[in-house]
Amino acid sequence: MTWGPGQGTPIHDHAGMWCVEGVWHGQLEITQYEFLGEQAEGCAFRAAGTINAGFGSAGSLIPPYEYHAIRNPSADTPAVSLHVYKGEMRSCCVFQPLHDDLYRRDTRELGFDRAH
Repeated sequence: MTWGPGQGTPIHDHAGMWCVEGVWHGQLEITQYEFLGEQAEGCAFRAAGTINAGFGSAGSLIPPYEYHAIRNPSADTPAVSLHVYKGEMRSCCVFQPLHDDLYRRDTRELGFDRAH
């Protein structure tokens, strides 16, 4: 995946699949979140730590500890990362902030471009 300067994701999951991620170029800021439960108003999360991953760094996400956000902290340098998943991920949930530590769950359909 390529990440433009300042580009990032909202909190999201990997649809219950494990994942291994590595940084090929640049730097990524990865924040893990602890899922605290779902209420009528939304899903509750608490930030559980942030790492700054540079070239050659690798990590894994194993359900149920898969909730995270990724961001390229650079103002001028793109980043490139490699992601390997348990299987084909056709959808995932993203969590949009509402207020305090509550987030609205949205399901996103996913796709990819095949190499020619």
